[in-house]
Amino acid sequence: MKKYAQKQSGFTLVEVLVALFIFSILSAASIAVLTSTLRSKDLMSRKSDELRQRSTLRILLKSDFANSLAIPKTDEFGQPDQVIFMGGSQFGAGNGEQFLSLSRTGWDNPGGLEKRSDLQAVSYVLRDKILVRQVRARFNPVTATPLFEQSLMKGVEAVTLGFYDGENWRDNWLTGAPPLGVAAMPVLASVELEFEGGDKLRQVFRVGADQ
Repeated sequence: MKKYAQKQSGFTLVEVLVALFIFSILSAASIAVLTSTLRSKDLMSRKSDELRQRSTLRILLKSDFANSLAIPKTDEFGQPDQVIFMGGSQFGAGNGEQFLSLSRTGWDNPGGLEKRSDLQAVSYVLRDKILVRQVRARFNPVTATPLFEQSLMKGVEAVTLGFYDGENWRDNWLTGAPPLGVAAMPVLASVELEFEGGDKLRQVFRVGADQ
């Protein structure tokens, strides 16, 4: 009776090594594609957030400047505030100091739910590279009147303002009681932001609700 040698099935060592080599190449390619996709998603998210911040900032600045008024107000102690409109590095060069302060109309009061006027005191500060908009709950505040802050944009290194009086541009502007300031408001205002990395953004706005 003949005996037949049974032929064993399986992979040789060379075949296993080739398969592992191909698998490693495919794994590396998949990881590279996944990493690139995640980076692109993160970049798109940051760009989208940046565009949203810039759009919000422009809308608020345009509204604040366009609705600004040269109207007297009092401070939290009931004393006349000598500053009506103020802007420029001369007044707020330090971290957290106000570089823009104004009074504006057009504060929405839907349905007249609150017993208040449509006037609003607004200021802007640059604190720890974050551009912040500040508003008071009342136009003529008292000591207990809360201050609300809205962070508008991050990564801002510096803010440079300019004001046009109809003939020339100035770096600073102060509307207030003489001799502290002038009686008139500027015609135009420019706001230039310098970001981390050196990028700059400059926008020009019309000033005054009566213009």
